[in-house]
Amino acid sequence: MELFRPWGEHETVALAISGGVDSMVLYHLLSTTHAPGRLILLHVNHGQRAASVEEAAYIEKMAQQAGHLCEVETLSIPPDAFSQERARQARYHFFDVMMRRHGADVLITAHHLDDQYETILHSLLSGRHLPGAMGIPAERCRKGYRIVRPLISVSREEIEAYAQRHGVVHFEDETNSRTDYTRNYIRHRLMKPIKESANLQEAHLIRLRDDMAEIDDILQAEAEAFLEGRGKTLPRDDFNAQKHIIRLYIMQAWLKAEGVEPRRRYLEEIMSVIASDTANASFEAGEMSIVISYDHITRRQGEGENESMLMIEGDGSHVFNGYRITSRLEPHQYPLMVRTKESGDRMQIPGLGTKKLSRIFIDGKVPKDEREKMPVILDSDRQIIALGEIYNIMGSKEMNSRLLIEKEFTDEP
Repeated sequence: MELFRPWGEHETVALAISGGVDSMVLYHLLSTTHAPGRLILLHVNHGQRAASVEEAAYIEKMAQQAGHLCEVETLSIPPDAFSQERARQARYHFFDVMMRRHGADVLITAHHLDDQYETILHSLLSGRHLPGAMGIPAERCRKGYRIVRPLISVSREEIEAYAQRHGVVHFEDETNSRTDYTRNYIRHRLMKPIKESANLQEAHLIRLRDDMAEIDDILQAEAEAFLEGRGKTLPRDDFNAQKHIIRLYIMQAWLKAEGVEPRRRYLEEIMSVIASDTANASFEAGEMSIVISYDHITRRQGEGENESMLMIEGDGSHVFNGYRITSRLEPHQYPLMVRTKESGDRMQIPGLGTKKLSRIFIDGKVPKDEREKMPVILDSDRQIIALGEIYNIMGSKEMNSRLLIEKEFTDEP
C-alpha cells in the first residue's frame, strides 16, 4: 500500500489512533514497513460508549508490548452536551499539548480517500466551498508541528482489504452507522448510491476540488489587486461594482488582514447591507467593528463599540447597533435622532402617561448589555417616539409601516 510519507527518518511522529480500522491499519504499516524514527500513540476516549474503556486499554497494552509511548485522554463531555465539533476541538487541544510535551514533529491522522469525498460533498452542500480550498489537505501546519495524512489517496475498500489480509485487530464504533450526524448521512445516504451508480464516478469530486483550488487562487489574486494601496477604508461604490464572488473574497481578505475570519454566512450578511440603500450600519467582527457609512466601509478597532448617535434626514433604511430602522415619514417629521439611552429618559406611552426607560427595561427583562445599544428614537421636537422593538408610538408593524425598528444581524462571526 502506497503511503504519503513526507517526514524524515529522524523525526518524532505521533499517530492519532482511534482503534477503528483506518488508524489500526495505519499503525500496522508504521510498525512494519514504514517505521519512523520514533513513534508515539495518542488516543482519545470520547467517553460516550461503554466499550471505549476496553478499547483504550487494548491500545495502551498494544503500545507497551511494542515499546511505544502511548498517551490516553478521556473526555468529560456530558452526553446531552456532546457534539462532533466539540469533540474535535477537545481532541486537537489534547494533540497540541502532547505534541509540545514530547517535542513531536509530525502528527499523523488516518483520513483516507473516502473521507476526502465526503468532505468535498459536505463543503458543497453546506455552502462552505468558497472562500478557501475544498477537501482535506494531505499536509498542513498547526501550532509548531505538521499534520500529515498518509492514507489520503487510499480508499476505504483498500484499507479494509489490508486489515483482513494481515489480520489487523480493530474496533467498530456503532455510532458510525447512525445518520443523525451530517458526515454519516453523507456516507450512507449519498456516497453509497453514488458508488453503486454506473453513471456516476466519485473520483470526479477530486477533479472538482483541484479545479476549485485553481479558481480560489485566481479569486484571491483579484481580491489582492483590489485591496492594493487601500487600508482601513474601502469605497462603497467601487466595492459594489465588483462581481459578487469577488466581493466575497475582498471582504474575507480585508478582514483577514486584521486576523478576523468570519464564516461565509456572516460575510454575506455584511455584503448584503453594503449593497442595499442602508446609509449607516455597523457589524462586530472579532475585536473590531465594520462601519458602513454612506459612501465608505471602514474597519475600526474595539470589540463591541456601539454607535451612540445617528441622524436620519429622510426616508430610508439604517442599521444602528444591530437594529434596522426603516422610516417612511412626511418631510416635516424629519430629522429623527437615534441614540442610546441617557439617564432620566422618559417616554410617553399612549393611554398610560410617561414612563422611565429604566423601568421599561426592567419590566421587559431586557439584558443589561442590550440596554446599552438599543436605539432610542427622538422626533424633531426631541421627544422619544420609539424604543427598540418595545415601544413605538407610530404604531405596530402590523398597523403602521411609517417607522419600523427590527432586531437583526445577530449571527456571530
